[in-house]
Amino acid sequence: MNKAGSKKKPVSENGPERFMSVVYVLAREFGIDEFPQVYHYVELLGDAVNRHVFEQHHKMSPQKKVHNDRRRFIAIFKTRYQQFLDLEYAKKVTPVDAKLINQANRGLLKEGFTPDEYLAWVFDTFLVDNPNFSPPTIKSLCSQFILHSFFTENKELREAKKRQERQKKEGLDLIQRARGLLREALSEADEKKVRKAVKDYSSRDIMLSEFRKVVEKLEATHRQKGQSKEAEDGKERKEN
Repeated sequence: MNKAGSKKKPVSENGPERFMSVVYVLAREFGIDEFPQVYHYVELLGDAVNRHVFEQHHKMSPQKKVHNDRRRFIAIFKTRYQQFLDLEYAKKVTPVDAKLINQANRGLLKEGFTPDEYLAWVFDTFLVDNPNFSPPTIKSLCSQFILHSFFTENKELREAKKRQERQKKEGLDLIQRARGLLREALSEADEKKVRKAVKDYSSRDIMLSEFRKVVEKLEATHRQKGQSKEAEDGKERKEN
């Protein structure tokens, strides 16, 4: 959302949207919208609320997602089981199994992994190295022992995934800050620098660190210009 749009935004009956309306009003009343380096975080919050509202209306419910994730885990497990043992999995999936799968899926998601990655490791590595765990059951593969073994043996990959997630979030934040700069009165040269930096980062022609330097430098330049203008305006008011 931009500042101009927020000023005329009608009051919504949706709780999160009403919350953001209040945030925008407070930001204007306390002059936060006059500080781009701060206001862009308000805009980021607005974007997050917009995504949440969109997902409320268009995305599947949390219960539906849990159900689909569980079905996917079972389907992958049965396929892998048949490939590994040349037998179909004959055991019935019980409510207890379903609960354990949900817990395993939450644990995998928290660490940045998918059921596909986990079950591939179980059948390609763990069961080969530990034949005493074969034939496996859904219950045994959802045990904390095997899950923790997976996380431990894939520690470097787990840390790499978390770094990638942090970099992704920082990259999105920098893009929003760059867009905030484009809404300001930049010189033609600075505007070109911002647009080029966003384009180059999006196409992976520059690294995150280089993109950060460009955005932070232009933010500092714009902030200094704003402070100089405020000082000049204050001096002019005193003289008048």
